[in-house]
Amino acid sequence: MKKTFTIRIKPKLKTTTVPSSSCEMSSMYQCQIQEREEREEREERKVERQEECCAEIQSLRCEIETMKTEMNEMRQQMKQMLRSGYTHSDGDSHGDSRNSHYSSETSASDFGDWASGLEVTRQDLENMFEFSDVVDWASKFIVADLKQQSGHPYSLCAIKGSRNEMLTYHGGAWKKMTDQEFASTIVNKVFKKLLAAFTAWKNENYNKILTSEHFSTLYHSNYARILSFNENASKLKTKLFHALL
Repeated sequence: MKKTFTIRIKPKLKTTTVPSSSCEMSSMYQCQIQEREEREEREERKVERQEECCAEIQSLRCEIETMKTEMNEMRQQMKQMLRSGYTHSDGDSHGDSRNSHYSSETSASDFGDWASGLEVTRQDLENMFEFSDVVDWASKFIVADLKQQSGHPYSLCAIKGSRNEMLTYHGGAWKKMTDQEFASTIVNKVFKKLLAAFTAWKNENYNKILTSEHFSTLYHSNYARILSFNENASKLKTKLFHALL
């Protein structure tokens, strides 16, 4: 009797992909750790920015409240000064010109009278030639003329504690000066007087201007500066305000 043999084919086992070495497994683990750390770091930065924004907002709120309080105090001081005729809210009343209380009963002359008598002399013009900035010259010129022509206190005064506000003395009372009034009563007045003095100087030195390089340069450079004077009203007001404090 013949024996029979059965041949069985062994099925192939499915293979799974595994890291070929421990180095690859370590690299994958490090990448996961790095990604997690980066996410945590981003979250921390986000929280920090939020906290900084909250702190800045709180600080701004405090500053706004402080500014409101200061503005209210300034308004009250302005009202009090206008009612009583004072231009300064602090200082003593013993004759100190820097901190004195200016009232309507003082010897201040009328601002309109002072402005009408404003004159630019030849010496004033030559002084202007020496200044690199015509506005600096104008500020010093006005203060010097106030000291010479106006009574004490001056008929034009700075309001201490304000940004650049000034008062003028009219008919026994102090009045706040607007930008338009400053331009019309001071800037235009100084400009016209300065231009008239410069024109007289030009006529007297006409031949020298034609023949001398020095006079020619002096004429053309200063003529341009004088013509631009009206464009510097705001700058002059700020400089004059600080000069009168």
